[in-house]
Amino acid sequence: MSRIIATGTAVPEYTAPQENILGFMCRAYNDETISRKLRILFHSSGIESRHSVVPDFGSHSRGKLFFGNGKPDVEKRMDLYRANAAGLAIAAINELFDRLNTTIRKFGVTHLITVTCTGLYAPGLETEIMERLQLPTDIFHTAVNFMGCNAAFPAQKIADSFAQSDRNARVLVVCVELCTIHFQPKDDTDNLLSNTIFGDGAAALLMVSDEYARQESLKGLLVGGFYSGVLGEGKALMGWNVKPLNFEMVLNAGIPAFIGQKINRFIDDTSRNLEVLPEMIDRWAVHPGGRKILDQVKKQLGLNNGEMNYSYQILREYGNMSSPTVLFILDLIMQQDLKQGEKIMAIGFGPGISVDTALYHYDK
Repeated sequence: MSRIIATGTAVPEYTAPQENILGFMCRAYNDETISRKLRILFHSSGIESRHSVVPDFGSHSRGKLFFGNGKPDVEKRMDLYRANAAGLAIAAINELFDRLNTTIRKFGVTHLITVTCTGLYAPGLETEIMERLQLPTDIFHTAVNFMGCNAAFPAQKIADSFAQSDRNARVLVVCVELCTIHFQPKDDTDNLLSNTIFGDGAAALLMVSDEYARQESLKGLLVGGFYSGVLGEGKALMGWNVKPLNFEMVLNAGIPAFIGQKINRFIDDTSRNLEVLPEMIDRWAVHPGGRKILDQVKKQLGLNNGEMNYSYQILREYGNMSSPTVLFILDLIMQQDLKQGEKIMAIGFGPGISVDTALYHYDK
């Protein structure tokens, strides 16, 4: 078995209340009909604040704004991504090792997996992180790119495989997304929804073999297994398209209802594959793709507010940050006073519509 022994998170310096972001959006669209739509979406979003690498959404200053001079094209957005992504990822990594009371160089990392869908360049994010953290040049490194909100799950599967095959593997996974750099004032439902919920953030986890963890007396979350599937009927409801201006999000308003129709059957399949019943789960880490998605999952699975409070809290404080978001929830759970043997189920949703689940057991 493998074990997550630590997590860390980071957000960029610019924080904006949802009300301020709404004001920015209304000014950017400059259309009263659209502003009315935005007010409805924002006030029902369940989000209080979001973070961004650009100051635009919370500032009225005109001198330093990224979106202040027309519509930046995808090249400028990728330049912005390249200037900010690695630093944010490293901030999350540093918090992780601070919690272990050590440094990455002292502890040692044998494998590095980066996750992102909001920017691409080569040599890539993983190479830059290795260089800036002065990691050995011969460590295994790879990237999970352009998979969307549930990409932390396949990254964990890869990490789990390494940890299970090598008792001394110390696998670092870091997800970083700069969703807000892809803003554009386009008048369609998908774009309005995207502008309502997405924020920027990074999260990291460190996975080792259970044998190594026991040897070093490292507590954490034992990985009990993964299960995933693609609900192909929902393929057109969610996705990314690369356009001349930006990475344009496909985010259909019908997603919550679709997930609500499918989630019970999918969790039944998960239960059979992972040999655990929903009533045996102590804490849930459900990706907050939006408040309506959380509401549907809670309703269909018969969960209560206490069982879902971590997901609602992360949505409220950060919005949907794409791939790091479920790790923010796991990070929040790991800071709680967990009891030996507690079971945690994580659920993520991504383009396809793909659904991923992971089962963890807390072990001291």
